[in-house]
Amino acid sequence: MARPVQDRAEAILAAARAQFRLDGAERTTVDAVAARAGVGKGTVFLYWPTKARLRDAVLQLEMAKLLADLADDLRTGKTHLSVGRVVRREISAVLENPDLAPQAMDIPGQSKGREIPGRGLHRIVSIMQAHGLVRDTATDEIVAGFETVVTGSLAIGLTEPERMETVLDAAERLLDSTYDRPDATPAAIAAAMPEVLEALEDVVDELVEEAAPDRATTAVLRPRPRPAMAGT
Repeated sequence: MARPVQDRAEAILAAARAQFRLDGAERTTVDAVAARAGVGKGTVFLYWPTKARLRDAVLQLEMAKLLADLADDLRTGKTHLSVGRVVRREISAVLENPDLAPQAMDIPGQSKGREIPGRGLHRIVSIMQAHGLVRDTATDEIVAGFETVVTGSLAIGLTEPERMETVLDAAERLLDSTYDRPDATPAAIAAAMPEVLEALEDVVDELVEEAAPDRATTAVLRPRPRPAMAGT
């Protein structure tokens, strides 16, 4: 019998997320995911043909939610648009969901589509440079600094959580003092914000598209509808 409310693909993803967290990726079986979702094992494979593809989809959608939440926080002013403050927020968010650490730390082979957030980061740094929010330094260097601090901070935070607040303070100050321009004005931040938000929403869309199942479905995978841009 067809599900009257929840699409099978959504049910499978919810079950996979729960099972991966309960048993770990290696020990989780497709049979266990199927049983939790209330579908047959063959149905899971109709949507995602391998367990690895299913796990990638779960991680991509969780990364999409993390970035959508960041966009919302920037939009509402909860998070200030600076390299250090954004990095601090993202490190904290990943520590709340350690499954995302390999993707956030850019560890090769851990998740298909891990390059999508990296491309988005390059674009956002370029936007911030164009509006005079960060120093006139090569974009690749700023991104490398971002990745180095994130990787080191997560490595400490995952093994020594009692040091996390000190590490977050150090990460924010290090990146702000190295890359942010102290003379950036509120007007420049306001001018850059729509472009930064557009870049983040594009990354969210790319991650959702990468996670999409092979079989046609009515599942709504985006973490929330894409907000309309001002003036559109």
